[in-house]
Amino acid sequence: NMSTAAAASTDGQVLREVELKISPQYATIHVLPKPDEIHDANFPRNLHNAAELFLRVGMIQSAQNIKGCTDAMIFLYGDNPDGKTGIRLGRACVCWNCGYCGLPKDDKGDAAGTKNKDPPGPCSSCGEKDQVNWLRVTSQKEGEKKVAEVPWIELAPLSEEDAKKKKEAVLVAKRKEVEIRVKKAMEERAAVEHNAYNA
Repeated sequence: NMSTAAAASTDGQVLREVELKISPQYATIHVLPKPDEIHDANFPRNLHNAAELFLRVGMIQSAQNIKGCTDAMIFLYGDNPDGKTGIRLGRACVCWNCGYCGLPKDDKGDAAGTKNKDPPGPCSSCGEKDQVNWLRVTSQKEGEKKVAEVPWIELAPLSEEDAKKKKEAVLVAKRKEVEIRVKKAMEERAAVEHNAYNA
């Protein structure tokens, strides 16, 4: 499914067009309304509806945030995680302020911390406390009618030390890549000069 939105200036000229591929799996992640939202016909019932809503009102970055967070969660499940290493599990929420989807701020990711917590939030990305709703992630095994609720899964944030190591590893890799390119360029230059000298 493809959702398209155009951000337009006041004179109607299109400034940019954004196209997001929204997986039908987003419809299996339900947005749980608060008591005063239950009978609101315009309330987005799942993340597919939420992404469409953000695009319709021109909140492009929020739609992209929903897509990024949700795709990362779907990818982690597809990667068949062991449930222990470098991930956090729990009850997620969606933020209507920034589009972030994931475990609330200060959630330990142990699947028990948010079990009966109400209200949802605050948002881990922007800190929003009010414009946040719980999510219910569902899964249905192929060939079965029963739908099961599964926890939200996300990568655990790196510790300060791990973040520093990762940054250093990226710098070392970039340095090595530059050294290889420089060496190759110098070899090519030497070959050209050699050919020119012998011609």
